[in-house]
Amino acid sequence: MMNLLLRAVSAIYTVDELFQWLCYAFIEHFQIELIEFWTPLLTPARTSVLHLRTMLPRDPNLPEQITYNEQMLLIAQRLAFEQRPVQTFAIEMLFPPQQVGLLHQYACHYCLGGFMSSPVLLPAPPATPGPQEPLPFALTYLFFTSYPPQADLQHAITTLLRQAIGLATQRGLLLPLPTAASAAPGPNMTVPGTVLASMRTPGPGHQSQPVPLTALIPRRKEDAELLTSDNPFARSAAISDKRARRLHAAIDGVQSIAELVHSTGMELADVLAALHILVKMRRVELVDPDGHPVNAERLFES
Repeated sequence: MMNLLLRAVSAIYTVDELFQWLCYAFIEHFQIELIEFWTPLLTPARTSVLHLRTMLPRDPNLPEQITYNEQMLLIAQRLAFEQRPVQTFAIEMLFPPQQVGLLHQYACHYCLGGFMSSPVLLPAPPATPGPQEPLPFALTYLFFTSYPPQADLQHAITTLLRQAIGLATQRGLLLPLPTAASAAPGPNMTVPGTVLASMRTPGPGHQSQPVPLTALIPRRKEDAELLTSDNPFARSAAISDKRARRLHAAIDGVQSIAELVHSTGMELADVLAALHILVKMRRVELVDPDGHPVNAERLFES
């Protein structure tokens, strides 16, 4: 497959074409049932979120509602946060029973997933609303198979993906990181403050990577007047929205947004709506997994 990639890359002109080619090749050579590539995307609010960049099923009849949903997003967020090169799971470990049954109908019994990064910039997807600025390259991948993924398949996938990233860099499909001089903002440039605030602080030898929205951790930020109130129910009673009140009670300063979705049983959209209310009321703040504060009010701007 490496020889095919070397021949094909000369006729590939965008990273999205490369992702599509890789999906077709992996499905044909390794009998993969479904492949998803997730990458960071800059929203109009200038925060980085995880975006389904490329998806290809082996069976074209596989319904999109099975392959692109909240649970898939949460799994991709988890892998992006853990940043391990490769992991394998039986899908019963990842999905609720109803979704497991649907995936089994299309021979998706196992999931091989992982994360890769590289010190280059990934161009924004074509025809994307909002800012079109490139972001540090970070790829979260999901491969669904009918058979247990063995070590040789894991090695083949990670090796070919890294080779493809290297070839994409050589071809200019991925962009070089700016030098210190070129990174300084000129008169027509703006500094994406919120994007920088929402990026993980790198450790030694690591590049900064965007922190997914659902990996952020809400913390209570009680108003001084409520803290000194004689009424023990004042703090919860002051929150009139039922969803916000429920979420506020569950926030412990440890659970991420994704974990709160699971522990509360609320939908992701409801959790985000409740957080918006709590942020506007100044009842919560958001921090990244390293404890650094994030400008929460900017996250909910449209």
